[in-house]
Amino acid sequence: MDFSSGDVKAAIMRPAGVVVGGDAAAGTPALVRGWFEFQRSAAPARFLCFHDGGWVDVDGEAVGQLRRAFQDRRAMVEAACGGKAYLFDFLRMVRIDAATGEEAALGWIDDRGACFFPAPDCGGGRKRRRDGAPAEDEAESSSGVDERSGESRGAEAAAKRRKAGGAWGSAAARLEENDKYYQVVSKLFLSYGMANLGAAITAVRKVAQGARARAFQRQGQLLAAARGDAAGTPKFAWYGASAEDVATVVGRGFARTNAPRLGARKHGDGLHLSPPQCPYSSAMLTKADGNGEAHIVLCRVLMGRPEVVPAKSSQSRPSSDDYDSAVDKLENPQWYVVWSKDMNTRVLPEYVVSFKCPKLQPVQESSEATSKPKTPSPARDMFPRLLAEIELLVPDKCGLLQEYYSSFKMGQIKKDQFIRFLRSYIGDKVLTTVAKKLRGC
Repeated sequence: MDFSSGDVKAAIMRPAGVVVGGDAAAGTPALVRGWFEFQRSAAPARFLCFHDGGWVDVDGEAVGQLRRAFQDRRAMVEAACGGKAYLFDFLRMVRIDAATGEEAALGWIDDRGACFFPAPDCGGGRKRRRDGAPAEDEAESSSGVDERSGESRGAEAAAKRRKAGGAWGSAAARLEENDKYYQVVSKLFLSYGMANLGAAITAVRKVAQGARARAFQRQGQLLAAARGDAAGTPKFAWYGASAEDVATVVGRGFARTNAPRLGARKHGDGLHLSPPQCPYSSAMLTKADGNGEAHIVLCRVLMGRPEVVPAKSSQSRPSSDDYDSAVDKLENPQWYVVWSKDMNTRVLPEYVVSFKCPKLQPVQESSEATSKPKTPSPARDMFPRLLAEIELLVPDKCGLLQEYYSSFKMGQIKKDQFIRFLRSYIGDKVLTTVAKKLRGC
């Protein structure tokens, strides 16, 4: 597997998916949400229906009929496609076969490029018989986790899972050390500075996929249809949080973001993940459990079209329909940010790496109000010159260095911690070269 660019390569199989939804707030009644989407959408440029495991464009004369009906603000319209008569329901976002009563998910992309697709809890993407029951090939997959909210199937089932497999239950299977995926994931985690910090892996677990994996793939299909293939291509990324939050993510889905742990360094109120070559960034957001183990999750993430969001921002959703996610910078980003409404459909946990690292000092959760820079000491004044010289030798690594230097200046990490990171991330050879230059040797 090639993790170097963060893109997911063909070495990892991509699962099948379920439809994921639009922009309305989670928990809103389906019909009200559909009405909200219907009202805010511009005239659709494309209509798509879910068929045989993928989104297919509606074509022919039906497109003009649907567009005119939409512009006239008619919530339902009859139209023929492929020799069959259908009823198109814009509020429920379904296409109904007039002969059989089967429903298929309906979505559209408007003239502005905004996407409108049904949420999974609306039944979108599943064929249904006239009596409303799921079709046989979907009966099993329709009874799993709610992909948007991440709620469990019930307290009783969760208790059974915990009893069967400890804190992880059956949601994450422990891999043997000779397993090829154990070796690949552990190497990725240790290759970018964590080994130099003395990190020792205690376990690697494969997260069970199921319904949320299907939701993830269909979200990729939607993004590819709306933004181009590159926007629908997943990337690998690390997610760090407390042991309790990681266990929740594995078992039920994301319940909250990890932005508060970043304090003034957050780039909006979204889920923060670091690229595969930056495990240290997310490892700093972990918090060990009672056994002294910390846990970091290797995920796949769909970024779509990201926008730059500055540090300290309280932004919590895309600034316009032109964007899907956020980054700290477009070139070599150090943070991927997925907004709360998308974190259970555009982030797919793959592996949990449990580790111990006594030298790692996680950041303390702080707020913007308490994250004010402290007055630099004379010792700290040497670092700007040092970093400027490092940038000339390894310019691709300076983004992350500047971020941790900012944390150091704000007092969020200690001097010895920053120096250890500097040595592990840059290497003693480069540092020696820079030091000699600064001393005039």
